[in-house]
Amino acid sequence: MKFTCQGLELADAVLKVVKAAAVRSTSPILECIKLKAEDDKLTLTCTDLELTIIKTIKADVLAEGEAVIQAKFFADFAKSISGELITFSSIDSNSMEILYGGNNGVIQCQNAEEFPKPKDLDNPQTFQMSSSDLKDLVYKSSVAVAQDDSRPMLRGVLLDVFEDHIKGVSLDGIRLAMVKKPITNCNLESGIVVTARSLLEITKLLPEDDTVLTIQTQTNHMKIDLGDTIFITRLLGLKKDFITYEKILPTIFKTSFLIDRHKLYSSIERAGYLSPNDRNHIIKLNIKGDNLTLTSESEQGNLTENIEIVDHDQNDLVIEFNGRIISDSLHAVGDEFVKFSFCGEMQPCVITSPTTDSFLYLVMPMRH
Repeated sequence: MKFTCQGLELADAVLKVVKAAAVRSTSPILECIKLKAEDDKLTLTCTDLELTIIKTIKADVLAEGEAVIQAKFFADFAKSISGELITFSSIDSNSMEILYGGNNGVIQCQNAEEFPKPKDLDNPQTFQMSSSDLKDLVYKSSVAVAQDDSRPMLRGVLLDVFEDHIKGVSLDGIRLAMVKKPITNCNLESGIVVTARSLLEITKLLPEDDTVLTIQTQTNHMKIDLGDTIFITRLLGLKKDFITYEKILPTIFKTSFLIDRHKLYSSIERAGYLSPNDRNHIIKLNIKGDNLTLTSESEQGNLTENIEIVDHDQNDLVIEFNGRIISDSLHAVGDEFVKFSFCGEMQPCVITSPTTDSFLYLVMPMRH
């Protein structure tokens, strides 16, 4: 194998695909990056068997071939010589020479035949949505993903597909997030559950604009093909494997109001300063008339703040929550005002937009 490419393009490609390389794996080949030179292109691939990222760049290929190199080393090395024109030449099956800016080096390679082949989706089911919508859906819906491994399915986001829209749903036992976005040309027979980690890594690399994405799924895998970049991720399961979230959503509320999202978020953040190392800092909400009184206390002190509320239905309420969970939800949405709806003092709270059904967050209160 022998090829020449621009160092800047190579470094950019390596830094993208290396997000899928395994870290401290029992299979060292998964900690590597595969280079394949053919025609006038270089294809780079990393996989940890859950997520695969493939990136193709232009190259002057003098001899076709494949090589596998330790990913972290190669990412650091490629970044350090990104300003150079780089030539790679195979010495033998175990080593490769690199020429750059009048300098040279030799790096060790592994057997390319041992590198896992990407999953091929022969006859996938598909749907389409804009890149910006998918990025927003993943960002807003992933806040409620479970962080422990006791229930693996809850470490994923359910992409629940309908004829003209999709819902991204996650929950961890004390909260639920649901975000709705439009889709087109959908022929999926079932919703799919994708690991939040894979979705977050994929969406970081998607374009910010309204580029239309075709999302493919088949036999426990999902694929997004951008032409020069391909993402493939293993599914956690289908909708039937996920919790029936629809049964969790309340429909009858006793108390509701609108509130300035930024003011409430800022108050909760200030309350959090009293217990900076506590993931369960308690805030008490006293809803009375056109006012919400937020109180919090800890060994560091106490805080009381009053915030004006709008459209209160006159059913007063006192209720306590984990402040960090409420602030996570408020941080994820961009609306100026949000609507809070309560079923009762020991029942869940639902946070929605007052004007659309684009998102819903459900939060359980603290129990004494």
